[in-house]
Amino acid sequence: MFKTINFSWEKTMNSWNFVGIIAWVIVIALLIFVVFNIRNRHLKILVVKKGKITWTTVLTDLLEIVVVILAVSGLLYTSLFTKVDLTDKSEVAVSYKYDPMIVQTTNDGQGYYVKINKKESSSSNEVYQYWLNNSTYTVSSRDATISDGSLPFTVSGLHLDWPLKKIKKLDAKYQYAYVITAQAKYKDNFKNGLGLRANRYAMEYRVLRVPARSFINVEK
Repeated sequence: MFKTINFSWEKTMNSWNFVGIIAWVIVIALLIFVVFNIRNRHLKILVVKKGKITWTTVLTDLLEIVVVILAVSGLLYTSLFTKVDLTDKSEVAVSYKYDPMIVQTTNDGQGYYVKINKKESSSSNEVYQYWLNNSTYTVSSRDATISDGSLPFTVSGLHLDWPLKKIKKLDAKYQYAYVITAQAKYKDNFKNGLGLRANRYAMEYRVLRVPARSFINVEK
C-alpha cells in the first residue's frame, strides 16, 4: 500500500468559527451601507438641494471608505496572513505520535529506513520515502527532516518544545529507527474563531529518525 503525506485543512466547522463568519457578515453589510450612504448623500446634495459637493462631503466619504478598508484588511490579515506561534500554548495545542519504521534492503543487501528519491525531488525540496506496517509513505522535505541518531537531536527552523526525555527513551526502544509526527492544532477561542481556524490543524511535521546516515538510500 502506497500512501502520500499530504497535509490538508480539517473541514469540520467548529462553533467558534461562527465568530469569524459573523464578523465577515458585519463587514459586508458595512460595505453595502457605505456604498449606498455615499450614493444617497451625493444624490441628495446634487438633485434635491441642487448644491455642490463640498470638502466636508468628500472627507466624510473618505472616512467611511477608510473604515471599511481597515475592517476588511483586519479580517483578511487575521484569516490568511497571520503566522502561527507554535510555542504559544494559548493559541495551539501540540501533540506527538511515534511510529517504528520497517527496514528495507537494496539489491546488494544494504539495509535502509529512508529513501530519498532524486527523480521526484525538485531543486528546492527532496522527497523522502519510509515504511510503516508494510505501507510506503512519502513526504516532502518541506514537511519533514531526517534526524541522524548518532548526533544530538535537533530540528532546525521549527520552534517546538520537543519532548526530549520521551525521544531519548524511544531511541533506545526503537534503535533510532522511528518517525516522530508533530501536529499543532488551533485551540477553540475567540481569536482563532475570528480567523476561521478554530479546531483546525495549523501544522504537521515529521522527523524521520535513523541510526546513522548509512541507513539512508539515495536513489538517483
